[in-house]
Amino acid sequence: MLELETCFQQAIKVTLPRLSINDLAAALPALGRELVCGIAAKLLAELQAYCWAQVNAGACELVCTRCRVVHCGPGTLLRRGRRMRQLKTSSGRLVFAVHQVTCRTCGRTWSPVSEWLGLTPRQRVSEELERKLVECVMDLSYAKSCTLGAAWLGESLSPRTLHKKVQERGAAVVFTPEPNCAVVQADGTMVPAGKNPRGCDVWLSLQILGRETHAGRTRVKKRIGGWAMGARGWEGALPSGVATELILTDREPGVPEFLDRTHPEVRHGLCEWHLGHTLDHLLLLDRVPNEQRKRDVAQLSRALSGPVEERAKAYTALADSLAHGPRAQRMLRRSAPQVLYDTPPPERTTSVIEREMREINRRTDVGVRWTVTGVDNLLRLRHSRRINPDDFERVWSDVQMPSFSQVSLP
Repeated sequence: MLELETCFQQAIKVTLPRLSINDLAAALPALGRELVCGIAAKLLAELQAYCWAQVNAGACELVCTRCRVVHCGPGTLLRRGRRMRQLKTSSGRLVFAVHQVTCRTCGRTWSPVSEWLGLTPRQRVSEELERKLVECVMDLSYAKSCTLGAAWLGESLSPRTLHKKVQERGAAVVFTPEPNCAVVQADGTMVPAGKNPRGCDVWLSLQILGRETHAGRTRVKKRIGGWAMGARGWEGALPSGVATELILTDREPGVPEFLDRTHPEVRHGLCEWHLGHTLDHLLLLDRVPNEQRKRDVAQLSRALSGPVEERAKAYTALADSLAHGPRAQRMLRRSAPQVLYDTPPPERTTSVIEREMREINRRTDVGVRWTVTGVDNLLRLRHSRRINPDDFERVWSDVQMPSFSQVSLP
Protein backbone atom coordinates (compact mmCIF):
# COMPACT_ATOMS: atom_id res chain seq x y z
CA MET A 1 0.00 0.00 0.00
CA LEU A 2 1.42 3.37 -1.04
CA GLU A 3 1.31 5.93 1.75
CA LEU A 4 2.32 9.36 0.52
CA GLU A 5 1.48 12.52 2.40
CA THR A 6 2.11 15.82 0.67
CA CYS A 7 0.77 19.37 0.54
CA PHE A 8 0.33 21.70 -2.42
CA GLN A 9 -0.06 25.44 -2.56
CA GLN A 10 -1.92 26.58 -5.64
CA ALA A 11 -2.31 30.19 -6.82
CA ILE A 12 -4.93 31.11 -9.40
CA LYS A 13 -5.94 34.45 -10.87
CA VAL A 14 -9.68 35.10 -11.18
CA THR A 15 -11.14 38.01 -13.16
CA LEU A 16 -14.80 38.86 -12.59
CA PRO A 17 -16.37 41.05 -15.32
CA ARG A 18 -19.14 42.04 -12.90
CA LEU A 19 -20.36 41.29 -9.40
CA SER A 20 -22.95 38.58 -10.05
CA ILE A 21 -23.55 35.34 -8.19
CA ASN A 22 -24.87 33.69 -11.38
CA ASP A 23 -21.66 34.51 -13.25
CA LEU A 24 -19.61 33.04 -10.42
CA ALA A 25 -21.78 29.92 -10.18
CA ALA A 26 -21.53 29.32 -13.93
CA ALA A 27 -17.73 29.58 -13.75
CA LEU A 28 -17.28 27.28 -10.76
CA PRO A 29 -17.12 24.00 -12.78
CA ALA A 30 -14.41 25.40 -15.06
CA LEU A 31 -12.57 26.85 -12.06
CA GLY A 32 -12.75 23.52 -10.27
CA ARG A 33 -11.37 21.67 -13.28
CA GLU A 34 -8.42 24.04 -13.54
CA LEU A 35 -7.64 23.56 -9.86
CA VAL A 36 -8.04 19.80 -9.61
CA CYS A 37 -6.24 18.99 -12.86
CA GLY A 38 -3.31 21.20 -11.86
CA ILE A 39 -3.14 19.61 -8.43
CA ALA A 40 -3.44 16.10 -9.92
CA ALA A 41 -0.52 16.74 -12.29
CA LYS A 42 1.65 17.89 -9.36
CA LEU A 43 0.56 14.92 -7.29
CA LEU A 44 1.52 12.52 -10.08
CA ALA A 45 4.95 14.15 -10.25
CA GLU A 46 5.33 13.65 -6.48
CA LEU A 47 4.28 10.03 -6.76
CA GLN A 48 6.82 9.31 -9.48
CA ALA A 49 9.60 10.96 -7.49
CA TYR A 50 8.60 8.93 -4.44
CA CYS A 51 8.62 5.64 -6.38
CA TRP A 52 11.97 6.45 -7.97
CA ALA A 53 13.44 7.20 -4.54
CA GLN A 54 12.13 3.86 -3.26
CA VAL A 55 13.91 2.00 -6.08
CA ASN A 56 17.19 3.84 -5.49
CA ALA A 57 16.94 3.16 -1.77
CA GLY A 58 16.55 -0.57 -2.33
CA ALA A 59 13.07 -0.65 -0.83
CA CYS A 60 11.38 -1.43 -4.15
CA GLU A 61 12.26 -3.60 -7.16
CA LEU A 62 11.84 -2.78 -10.81
CA VAL A 63 11.94 -5.47 -13.53
CA CYS A 64 13.10 -4.64 -17.06
CA THR A 65 10.39 -5.35 -19.62
CA ARG A 66 12.91 -6.80 -22.12
CA CYS A 67 15.69 -8.68 -20.33
CA ARG A 68 13.72 -9.29 -17.09
CA VAL A 69 16.67 -8.11 -14.96
CA VAL A 70 15.60 -7.02 -11.49
CA HIS A 71 16.82 -3.52 -10.63
CA CYS A 72 17.05 -2.51 -6.99
CA GLY A 73 19.39 0.07 -5.51
CA PRO A 74 21.31 3.10 -6.78
CA GLY A 75 22.98 3.13 -10.19
CA THR A 76 21.05 0.21 -11.69
CA LEU A 77 18.86 2.40 -13.90
CA LEU A 78 19.50 5.51 -15.95
CA ARG A 79 16.97 8.34 -15.97
CA ARG A 80 15.88 9.31 -19.51
CA GLY A 81 13.80 12.40 -19.06
CA ARG A 82 10.03 12.38 -19.46
CA ARG A 83 7.24 12.52 -22.00
CA MET A 84 3.82 14.14 -21.77
CA ARG A 85 0.55 12.22 -21.62
CA GLN A 86 -3.09 13.25 -21.64
CA LEU A 87 -5.98 11.48 -19.99
CA LYS A 88 -9.66 12.35 -20.23
CA THR A 89 -11.35 12.40 -16.81
CA SER A 90 -14.73 13.55 -15.54
CA SER A 91 -12.97 16.59 -14.06
CA GLY A 92 -11.32 17.67 -17.31
CA ARG A 93 -8.31 16.72 -19.39
CA LEU A 94 -5.40 15.72 -17.19
CA VAL A 95 -2.01 16.58 -18.70
CA PHE A 96 0.95 15.12 -16.84
CA ALA A 97 4.56 14.07 -17.38
CA VAL A 98 5.63 10.41 -17.36
CA HIS A 99 9.25 9.70 -16.38
CA GLN A 100 11.29 7.21 -18.39
CA VAL A 101 14.25 5.02 -17.45
CA THR A 102 16.87 2.97 -19.33
CA CYS A 103 18.09 -0.47 -18.32
CA ARG A 104 21.90 -0.48 -18.13
CA THR A 105 21.97 -4.19 -18.98
CA CYS A 106 20.08 -4.28 -22.30
CA GLY A 107 19.56 -0.58 -23.10
CA ARG A 108 15.77 -0.84 -23.03
CA THR A 109 14.02 2.50 -22.40
CA TRP A 110 10.51 2.36 -20.98
CA SER A 111 8.20 4.05 -18.54
CA PRO A 112 7.65 2.05 -15.34
CA VAL A 113 5.27 4.74 -14.15
CA SER A 114 2.57 3.38 -16.44
CA GLU A 115 2.68 0.07 -14.55
CA TRP A 116 2.70 1.83 -11.18
CA LEU A 117 -0.27 4.02 -12.12
CA GLY A 118 -2.26 1.31 -13.87
CA LEU A 119 -2.09 2.98 -17.29
CA THR A 120 -2.53 0.72 -20.29
CA PRO A 121 -0.68 1.38 -23.57
CA ARG A 122 -2.25 4.24 -25.55
CA GLN A 123 -4.91 4.81 -22.90
CA ARG A 124 -6.62 8.16 -23.39
CA VAL A 125 -9.76 7.78 -21.27
CA SER A 126 -9.89 7.17 -17.53
CA GLU A 127 -12.05 4.34 -16.26
CA GLU A 128 -14.04 6.65 -13.97
CA LEU A 129 -15.12 8.81 -16.95
CA GLU A 130 -15.94 5.68 -18.92
CA ARG A 131 -18.08 4.38 -16.08
CA LYS A 132 -20.02 7.63 -15.71
CA LEU A 133 -20.88 7.68 -19.41
CA VAL A 134 -21.73 3.97 -19.46
CA GLU A 135 -24.13 4.49 -16.54
CA CYS A 136 -25.64 7.45 -18.39
CA VAL A 137 -26.31 5.44 -21.55
CA MET A 138 -28.43 2.99 -19.55
CA ASP A 139 -31.41 5.33 -20.01
CA LEU A 140 -30.34 7.64 -22.86
CA SER A 141 -29.10 7.16 -26.39
CA TYR A 142 -25.40 7.05 -27.14
CA ALA A 143 -25.44 10.50 -28.76
CA LYS A 144 -27.38 12.13 -25.90
CA SER A 145 -25.14 10.52 -23.30
CA CYS A 146 -22.03 11.92 -24.99
CA THR A 147 -23.63 15.36 -25.30
CA LEU A 148 -24.67 15.31 -21.65
CA GLY A 149 -21.18 14.22 -20.62
CA ALA A 150 -19.62 17.12 -22.50
CA ALA A 151 -22.04 19.58 -20.89
CA TRP A 152 -21.85 18.32 -17.30
CA LEU A 153 -18.40 16.76 -17.13
CA GLY A 154 -15.05 18.04 -18.15
CA GLU A 155 -14.68 15.62 -21.08
CA SER A 156 -16.74 13.18 -23.12
CA LEU A 157 -16.41 10.47 -25.75
CA SER A 158 -17.74 10.02 -29.24
CA PRO A 159 -20.88 7.85 -29.60
CA ARG A 160 -18.87 5.24 -31.49
CA THR A 161 -16.24 5.03 -28.73
CA LEU A 162 -18.90 4.87 -26.02
CA HIS A 163 -20.64 2.05 -27.90
CA LYS A 164 -17.35 0.15 -27.99
CA LYS A 165 -16.89 0.62 -24.23
CA VAL A 166 -20.42 -0.63 -23.53
CA GLN A 167 -19.84 -3.75 -25.64
CA GLU A 168 -16.57 -4.52 -23.85
CA ARG A 169 -18.02 -4.10 -20.38
CA GLY A 170 -21.35 -5.75 -21.16
CA ALA A 171 -19.68 -8.87 -22.54
CA ALA A 172 -17.88 -9.24 -19.19
CA VAL A 173 -21.08 -9.26 -17.09
CA VAL A 174 -21.79 -12.66 -15.53
CA PHE A 175 -25.01 -13.08 -13.54
CA THR A 176 -24.49 -15.08 -10.35
CA PRO A 177 -27.72 -16.46 -8.83
CA GLU A 178 -28.35 -16.66 -5.11
CA PRO A 179 -27.91 -20.24 -3.84
CA ASN A 180 -30.83 -22.03 -2.17
CA CYS A 181 -33.46 -19.58 -3.44
CA ALA A 182 -36.98 -20.96 -3.06
CA VAL A 183 -39.05 -19.04 -5.63
CA VAL A 184 -38.21 -17.87 -9.14
CA GLN A 185 -40.29 -15.97 -11.69
CA ALA A 186 -39.40 -16.45 -15.36
CA ASP A 187 -40.59 -14.64 -18.45
CA GLY A 188 -39.54 -13.50 -21.89
CA THR A 189 -40.08 -10.56 -24.18
CA MET A 190 -39.10 -9.51 -27.68
CA VAL A 191 -36.85 -6.60 -28.66
CA PRO A 192 -36.28 -5.11 -32.15
CA ALA A 193 -32.94 -6.74 -32.84
CA GLY A 194 -31.40 -9.11 -35.35
CA LYS A 195 -32.53 -10.10 -38.83
CA ASN A 196 -35.87 -11.59 -37.83
CA PRO A 197 -38.61 -9.02 -38.65
CA ARG A 198 -40.39 -9.85 -35.39
CA GLY A 199 -37.24 -9.23 -33.36
CA CYS A 200 -35.15 -11.26 -30.93
CA ASP A 201 -36.29 -12.94 -27.71
CA VAL A 202 -34.91 -11.94 -24.31
CA TRP A 203 -35.30 -14.54 -21.55
CA LEU A 204 -34.97 -13.67 -17.88
CA SER A 205 -35.53 -15.25 -14.48
CA LEU A 206 -35.82 -13.35 -11.20
CA GLN A 207 -35.16 -14.91 -7.82
CA ILE A 208 -37.60 -13.62 -5.18
CA LEU A 209 -35.68 -13.16 -1.93
CA GLY A 210 -38.46 -11.73 0.21
CA ARG A 211 -39.71 -8.26 1.06
CA GLU A 212 -38.11 -5.29 2.76
CA THR A 213 -39.22 -1.83 3.84
CA HIS A 214 -37.50 1.07 2.14
CA ALA A 215 -38.44 4.72 2.72
CA GLY A 216 -41.65 3.61 4.39
CA ARG A 217 -42.73 1.40 1.49
CA THR A 218 -42.53 -2.36 1.01
CA ARG A 219 -40.55 -3.58 -1.98
CA VAL A 220 -39.48 -6.95 -3.32
CA LYS A 221 -35.92 -8.14 -2.85
CA LYS A 222 -34.96 -9.78 -6.13
CA ARG A 223 -31.95 -11.01 -8.05
CA ILE A 224 -31.37 -12.05 -11.63
CA GLY A 225 -30.93 -15.79 -11.67
CA GLY A 226 -30.42 -16.29 -15.40
CA TRP A 227 -30.28 -14.35 -18.65
CA ALA A 228 -30.37 -15.40 -22.30
CA MET A 229 -31.06 -14.03 -25.75
CA GLY A 230 -32.04 -15.71 -28.97
CA ALA A 231 -31.75 -19.45 -29.47
CA ARG A 232 -30.53 -20.36 -25.97
CA GLY A 233 -33.98 -19.64 -24.56
CA TRP A 234 -34.81 -21.14 -21.22
CA GLU A 235 -31.54 -23.03 -20.93
CA GLY A 236 -29.72 -19.79 -20.12
CA ALA A 237 -32.55 -18.12 -18.22
CA LEU A 238 -33.22 -21.08 -15.90
CA PRO A 239 -29.87 -22.67 -15.03
CA SER A 240 -29.63 -25.66 -12.75
CA GLY A 241 -30.21 -24.87 -9.08
CA VAL A 242 -31.83 -21.48 -9.68
CA ALA A 243 -34.84 -22.44 -7.50
CA THR A 244 -35.61 -25.10 -4.91
CA GLU A 245 -39.42 -24.93 -4.53
CA LEU A 246 -41.30 -23.02 -7.25
CA ILE A 247 -40.77 -21.66 -10.75
CA LEU A 248 -43.59 -19.34 -11.78
CA THR A 249 -44.26 -18.55 -15.46
CA ASP A 250 -47.11 -17.19 -17.60
CA ARG A 251 -47.78 -20.11 -19.98
CA GLU A 252 -44.79 -19.60 -22.27
CA PRO A 253 -44.82 -22.32 -24.99
CA GLY A 254 -42.61 -25.28 -24.23
CA VAL A 255 -41.94 -24.32 -20.60
CA PRO A 256 -43.67 -27.30 -18.92
CA GLU A 257 -41.70 -29.79 -21.02
CA PHE A 258 -38.44 -27.93 -20.38
CA LEU A 259 -39.00 -27.80 -16.61
CA ASP A 260 -39.96 -31.47 -16.45
CA ARG A 261 -36.67 -32.30 -18.17
CA THR A 262 -34.28 -29.92 -16.37
CA HIS A 263 -35.96 -29.14 -13.00
CA PRO A 264 -38.02 -32.23 -12.13
CA GLU A 265 -37.73 -31.59 -8.38
CA VAL A 266 -39.13 -28.03 -8.59
CA ARG A 267 -42.85 -27.29 -8.82
CA HIS A 268 -44.01 -25.39 -11.89
CA GLY A 269 -46.67 -22.77 -11.22
CA LEU A 270 -48.72 -20.59 -13.55
CA CYS A 271 -49.48 -16.91 -13.04
CA GLU A 272 -53.10 -16.64 -11.95
CA TRP A 273 -53.46 -13.17 -13.45
CA HIS A 274 -52.39 -14.40 -16.89
CA LEU A 275 -54.66 -17.42 -16.57
CA GLY A 276 -57.78 -15.24 -16.53
CA HIS A 277 -56.63 -13.24 -19.55
CA THR A 278 -55.82 -16.42 -21.45
CA LEU A 279 -59.24 -17.79 -20.62
CA ASP A 280 -60.94 -14.65 -21.95
CA HIS A 281 -58.89 -14.79 -25.17
CA LEU A 282 -59.68 -18.46 -25.82
CA LEU A 283 -63.37 -17.90 -25.14
CA LEU A 284 -63.27 -15.12 -27.71
CA LEU A 285 -61.73 -17.53 -30.23
CA ASP A 286 -64.54 -19.96 -29.38
CA ARG A 287 -67.03 -17.20 -30.32
CA VAL A 288 -68.50 -16.99 -26.81
CA PRO A 289 -70.56 -13.80 -26.27
CA ASN A 290 -69.01 -11.00 -24.25
CA GLU A 291 -71.37 -11.27 -21.30
CA GLN A 292 -70.77 -14.99 -20.97
CA ARG A 293 -66.99 -14.46 -21.18
CA LYS A 294 -67.16 -11.97 -18.33
CA ARG A 295 -69.11 -14.42 -16.18
CA ASP A 296 -66.67 -17.26 -16.87
CA VAL A 297 -63.61 -15.10 -16.09
CA ALA A 298 -65.26 -13.84 -12.89
CA GLN A 299 -66.01 -17.42 -11.86
CA LEU A 300 -62.37 -18.37 -12.41
CA SER A 301 -61.27 -15.42 -10.31
CA ARG A 302 -63.58 -16.51 -7.46
CA ALA A 303 -62.28 -20.06 -7.69
CA LEU A 304 -58.63 -18.97 -7.52
CA SER A 305 -59.16 -16.49 -4.69
CA GLY A 306 -61.46 -18.67 -2.61
CA PRO A 307 -60.57 -20.99 0.29
CA VAL A 308 -57.77 -23.44 -0.48
CA GLU A 309 -59.84 -26.48 0.49
CA GLU A 310 -62.55 -25.54 -2.03
CA ARG A 311 -60.19 -24.37 -4.79
CA ALA A 312 -59.88 -27.68 -6.67
CA LYS A 313 -63.61 -28.35 -6.58
CA ALA A 314 -64.56 -24.87 -7.89
CA TYR A 315 -61.83 -24.98 -10.56
CA THR A 316 -62.89 -28.42 -11.81
CA ALA A 317 -66.55 -27.39 -11.86
CA LEU A 318 -65.72 -24.36 -14.00
CA ALA A 319 -63.69 -26.47 -16.45
CA ASP A 320 -66.52 -28.99 -16.76
CA SER A 321 -69.06 -26.21 -17.43
CA LEU A 322 -67.13 -24.79 -20.40
CA ALA A 323 -68.65 -27.04 -23.04
CA HIS A 324 -69.45 -23.87 -25.01
CA GLY A 325 -65.72 -23.09 -25.18
CA PRO A 326 -63.68 -26.21 -26.08
CA ARG A 327 -60.36 -24.31 -26.41
CA ALA A 328 -60.78 -22.69 -23.01
CA GLN A 329 -61.88 -25.99 -21.47
CA ARG A 330 -58.77 -27.81 -22.74
CA MET A 331 -56.55 -25.02 -21.47
CA LEU A 332 -58.00 -25.12 -17.95
CA ARG A 333 -57.69 -28.88 -17.74
CA ARG A 334 -54.08 -28.85 -18.95
CA SER A 335 -53.22 -26.05 -16.50
CA ALA A 336 -54.77 -27.76 -13.46
CA PRO A 337 -51.49 -29.34 -12.16
CA GLN A 338 -49.79 -25.92 -12.21
CA VAL A 339 -52.67 -24.03 -10.56
CA LEU A 340 -54.14 -26.37 -7.93
CA TYR A 341 -52.20 -26.86 -4.70
CA ASP A 342 -52.69 -27.85 -1.08
CA THR A 343 -50.51 -25.12 0.43
CA PRO A 344 -50.61 -21.59 -1.05
CA PRO A 345 -47.26 -20.75 -2.69
CA PRO A 346 -45.38 -17.58 -1.68
CA GLU A 347 -45.91 -16.10 -5.16
CA ARG A 348 -49.03 -16.50 -7.31
CA THR A 349 -48.50 -13.92 -10.07
CA THR A 350 -45.56 -12.81 -12.21
CA SER A 351 -46.11 -9.10 -11.54
CA VAL A 352 -42.51 -8.56 -10.36
CA ILE A 353 -40.88 -9.84 -13.52
CA GLU A 354 -43.50 -8.20 -15.73
CA ARG A 355 -42.20 -4.84 -14.56
CA GLU A 356 -38.69 -5.82 -15.66
CA MET A 357 -40.06 -6.81 -19.06
CA ARG A 358 -41.55 -3.31 -19.37
CA GLU A 359 -38.18 -1.82 -18.44
CA ILE A 360 -36.51 -3.85 -21.20
CA ASN A 361 -39.09 -2.75 -23.76
CA ARG A 362 -38.90 0.88 -22.63
CA ARG A 363 -35.16 1.00 -23.28
CA THR A 364 -35.12 -0.95 -26.53
CA ASP A 365 -38.28 0.24 -28.33
CA VAL A 366 -36.74 3.54 -29.43
CA GLY A 367 -37.35 3.39 -33.17
CA VAL A 368 -34.05 1.77 -34.16
CA ARG A 369 -32.96 -1.72 -35.14
CA TRP A 370 -30.41 -3.17 -32.73
CA THR A 371 -27.87 -5.89 -33.33
CA VAL A 372 -28.40 -8.87 -31.06
CA THR A 373 -24.96 -8.51 -29.47
CA GLY A 374 -25.33 -4.75 -29.09
CA VAL A 375 -28.65 -4.85 -27.25
CA ASP A 376 -27.62 -7.90 -25.21
CA ASN A 377 -24.51 -6.21 -23.79
CA LEU A 378 -26.36 -2.97 -23.07
CA LEU A 379 -29.21 -4.74 -21.27
CA ARG A 380 -26.78 -6.89 -19.30
CA LEU A 381 -25.07 -3.77 -17.97
CA ARG A 382 -28.33 -1.97 -17.31
CA HIS A 383 -30.06 -4.74 -15.40
CA SER A 384 -26.99 -5.91 -13.49
CA ARG A 385 -26.63 -2.34 -12.23
CA ARG A 386 -30.30 -2.19 -11.24
CA ILE A 387 -30.76 -5.66 -9.75
CA ASN A 388 -27.36 -7.39 -9.31
CA PRO A 389 -25.05 -4.52 -8.29
CA ASP A 390 -22.28 -6.88 -7.18
CA ASP A 391 -22.14 -8.42 -10.68
CA PHE A 392 -21.97 -4.90 -12.12
CA GLU A 393 -19.14 -3.88 -9.80
CA ARG A 394 -17.03 -6.88 -10.84
CA VAL A 395 -16.81 -5.43 -14.35
CA TRP A 396 -14.88 -2.41 -13.03
CA SER A 397 -11.61 -2.03 -11.18
CA ASP A 398 -11.69 -1.64 -7.43
CA VAL A 399 -11.38 2.00 -6.34
CA GLN A 400 -9.66 3.07 -3.11
CA MET A 401 -10.39 6.73 -2.54
CA PRO A 402 -7.47 8.89 -1.34
CA SER A 403 -8.12 11.04 1.70
CA PHE A 404 -7.99 14.83 1.41
CA SER A 405 -8.05 17.47 4.11
CA GLN A 406 -7.54 21.22 4.19
CA VAL A 407 -4.54 22.58 6.10
CA SER A 408 -3.99 26.13 7.21
CA LEU A 409 -1.14 27.93 5.53
CA PRO A 410 1.50 29.65 7.69
